Amino acid sequence: MTEGCRCASDVDLAAADWVQRRHLWTWMDTDQAEFDAWLTESDANRVAYLRQNAVWSAAGRLNALRQQQPMRRANPTANPGSWRLLRFVAAAAIVAVVGVSSFSYFRAPSDNTYVTPVGGRKIITLADGTRIELNTDSALRIRGGAVRQVALLRGEAYFDVQHNGVDPFAVTANGYRITDLGTKFLVRTSTNLVRVSVLEGSAAVTPVSGQKAQRSALLLPGDVAVANVGGLTVKKEPVASVATALSWRHGLLTFKDTQLADAIAEFNRYNTRKLHLADAEVGHLKINGTFQAENADVFATSVQELFGLRISKNGADTTLSN
Repeated sequence: MTEGCRCASDVDLAAADWVQRRHLWTWMDTDQAEFDAWLTESDANRVAYLRQNAVWSAAGRLNALRQQQPMRRANPTANPGSWRLLRFVAAAAIVAVVGVSSFSYFRAPSDNTYVTPVGGRKIITLADGTRIELNTDSALRIRGGAVRQVALLRGEAYFDVQHNGVDPFAVTANGYRITDLGTKFLVRTSTNLVRVSVLEGSAAVTPVSGQKAQRSALLLPGDVAVANVGGLTVKKEPVASVATALSWRHGLLTFKDTQLADAIAEFNRYNTRKLHLADAEVGHLKINGTFQAENADVFATSVQELFGLRISKNGADTTLSN
């Protein structure tokens, strides 16, 4: 196996080993340094540790262990083979607990699904104070019995998460999982694609399936990740630009050097009365400004006056042309 190519089971086992070391050993500065170095090796290491530590705690093991006397550090020269075996067995046991606990923890005895129509918005407040704002034509499922595990089935949602290190909040969308690390973030889906933008805190984006063609990323404020079945790319934007994408929360659409074709596609997400372009070259015109999302007629009139275009009506739809 080449360096840097570790299978998922190796990462999980290493993460489980760190969980039991942190909770069972007498923790020292040298352990902390080694642990920090392991975390910085890859985002996959960080995410694996967060998940396994969360499930360990959620399963009730941590509270029970805290009432016991921490294990004394074994003398590594006494019986090194036995000590290595003990660590392996303990780590493997945690992996087993994670596997069993995850199955029961993520099962949904009664899921709740929230849907918004075209042009609609909905605010969902969870019991822990987490706020979810669903945008136009969107659907979100909250797993029954595990309200901090949700699935964005389609559309777009903004998440203002109440952070809980023991029970991380996670969103699945189009084959990827976004795990909260104390975050305000935006998730938007389209066909086979998911876009994640972080405003505050940080979030881990990982493939649900763990396919080798996909990768993970740790996002910080201003980071925008675009993921699909082929992989994941991350770019940095000013946080103010990321916040602009949230103007829909106030019923507005904001464009900055946006091609007219893209602006019209965005308007059509919010309106049943559609806008069309008769000429492809017109779609390359750039537009700036803020408009009411549900008033496509005003937008069309503004574009007509700005670029000297013609407007024609066909039923409820409007077509712009040279």
